[in-house]
Amino acid sequence: MKKLTANWGLKLASLIFAAIVWFLITNINDPVTSVRYTNIPVTLKNTNLITDQGQVYTVLDNSDVISSVTIFAPRSIIDSLTQNNIIASADIQDLSSLNTVSINVSTNKYSDKIENITPSSTVVKLSVERKASKSLALSATTSGTLADGYVIGDVSTEQNMIRISGPESIINSVKYAAVDVDVTGFTSNIGTDADIVLYDANGDPIDGSLVSMNIKTVRVNVVIYETKYVPLSFVVKGEPVTGYIPTGEVESNPSQIMIAGRGSTLVGINEIKIDDNAVDVTGYTGNLTASIDVSKYLPSGVTFGDSDYNGMAAVVVHIERAATRTLDVSIDRVQLENTVDDFKIYVDDTEYDSVSLTLEGLSDTLDGINPASLTGTVDVEQIMEDNNLTALSEGTYSAAVNWDLPAAVTVKNPVEVYVKVEKKN
Repeated sequence: MKKLTANWGLKLASLIFAAIVWFLITNINDPVTSVRYTNIPVTLKNTNLITDQGQVYTVLDNSDVISSVTIFAPRSIIDSLTQNNIIASADIQDLSSLNTVSINVSTNKYSDKIENITPSSTVVKLSVERKASKSLALSATTSGTLADGYVIGDVSTEQNMIRISGPESIINSVKYAAVDVDVTGFTSNIGTDADIVLYDANGDPIDGSLVSMNIKTVRVNVVIYETKYVPLSFVVKGEPVTGYIPTGEVESNPSQIMIAGRGSTLVGINEIKIDDNAVDVTGYTGNLTASIDVSKYLPSGVTFGDSDYNGMAAVVVHIERAATRTLDVSIDRVQLENTVDDFKIYVDDTEYDSVSLTLEGLSDTLDGINPASLTGTVDVEQIMEDNNLTALSEGTYSAAVNWDLPAAVTVKNPVEVYVKVEKKN
């Protein structure tokens, strides 16, 4: 026993010296060093504790990613670790009143050999609020420019509603959902899948990563039409007050419109004919003015090619006081029609060789009529009808002359001539 306790100071010094030597040898051969890893993701545990209460959470400031983690351990341990061995987690059970959760960082390898782990951040910051949902109408738009001579027709989506859910504050800020199709350079119909974008009241897009949508994309169909310019024509109805006459001039603004449709449809359309009761001059003594909805007269499969055109046309039908002119027309200018072979039929000019013809119409038109160029006809069948004849017989008949006159010129007083009917030998 004495031997064991003898020289105890020397023995203690030897023990301390041995420990120092061991420490020095160990650190020289396998020194403690450090390594830093970046962008370490944090796994959130027990998130159902939030969602089961009808709430949703949003990670703030990208705090579920640790920008750097520094590990202190012997070099041999450091050399055998990779970033995949770093485990970072935050348990929602530890959620604080400030909506923060402490981060626990460890390794899945050699955890007992590591001296220290130092993360650059220690908490995950959350925003926790009620979950909300709503339905939105889905609209479709186009952007870009079509090839010349083409316009957008109908734009439709295969689904017109979308259901969204997420944090109440974000859902309440969503005002509408829309898709957009770039039509630049197209000349034929488009069918494509487009991403759905959510917008706020100012028309600014909302980050959809925090919102769940029942569909993310939708099929959009864009109809593309060819275009063509055609004039407007108007059917003028009725008669003005006696002594007045339409001049034949009809003005409209616009006088022509751009129409759009399939090429096969447009090829047969050369005008838009408008037969409207608004263009009835009955009882007028001056110009008629009207506003007409042109859209009612577009052929099937045709639409307006100019999106800025409102479809209305301002129409003016010109009416003037009628003028009269009396002309002496030679009997020779009167011809017979529907003659009968067994009879000699002719206009009798023994009493007079000309007739007085009073015409009514526009003064400019009347002034341009040459009596020597006028022609008139007498219908033999009409003579028989007027005289209740079932068969033509000899005699002298009074018959009305039908005159070939310019448009908008009428006979003010009927002109009759004598027609002689003689049996042929």
